[in-house]
Amino acid sequence: MKIAIYGKPGYSNVNAAVPELITHLQQGGFYFEVYERFAIYLTENGLISETPITFIRGNNDISRFDLLISVGGDGTLLDTITIIGDSGVPIIGLNAGRLGFISGLDTRDVIAALEAFKKGQAHYDLRSLLAIETKRKHFGNLNFALNELTVHKKDTAAMMRIDTWIDDNFLNTYWSDGLIVSTPTGSTAYSLSCGGPIIMPDADNFVLTPISSHNLNIRPVVVSSKAVIRIKASGRSESFLISADSRSETFLPEEEIVITKSPFQIRLLQPEGHTFADTLRNKMGWGVDKRN
Repeated sequence: MKIAIYGKPGYSNVNAAVPELITHLQQGGFYFEVYERFAIYLTENGLISETPITFIRGNNDISRFDLLISVGGDGTLLDTITIIGDSGVPIIGLNAGRLGFISGLDTRDVIAALEAFKKGQAHYDLRSLLAIETKRKHFGNLNFALNELTVHKKDTAAMMRIDTWIDDNFLNTYWSDGLIVSTPTGSTAYSLSCGGPIIMPDADNFVLTPISSHNLNIRPVVVSSKAVIRIKASGRSESFLISADSRSETFLPEEEIVITKSPFQIRLLQPEGHTFADTLRNKMGWGVDKRN
């Protein structure tokens, strides 16, 4: 069994999470490689006793691994999506950041999931992605997003005009600071902070959530993931930003963005019995009431 470990320096809980994980991998007979920059950080800070075998993103065939462990927060796990792509390699998120909806597991949970994985008893959450098409191919071969696609202002205080179509039917013109097209996974991210609904991960829907809309009667809209969403932005600025998760590119007024459901999904490895409802209660403090 071959495992890739990906992480970034600077997370507060790395010092506590990583040594226990590495010890378990070594004692359990797992073969593992560590992302080169992360390995340097771990070695220099004494978090790993021996210099590990390393891999460099883009220079290795990721499909040779059976599993990738993401060490950090949700942003780190989103970054691993550009490494995994459509390879089908499952991911498990060890939370060394703050809140962590998709990378919300502690070391004990990860170890339990690894042991189940080793025995062929793995439990997965399948997560849908967005596919993004533009004429100038802004994101190249990485034209997908696990959380959301966001169109937003770049360098002006003026609001944007965002014309939106669903399956060639005109939906609305948003006068706002931007527009988020979110997957169910991303419904607990930027969309949530802008008033969007929480959607269960296995729901076959996307959400359109405006950012600071200048129309009080405009609300988030849930659409089928089978829909084709088209967006055109205009305004006083000479350019705007289009973001796929944490990656951003500049695009021009009247350029068309076409968003559909990606042909592949991401597999998130989970401990036995772990549910999204558990995550919501734990991360959002639901049920914290003396009547419960």
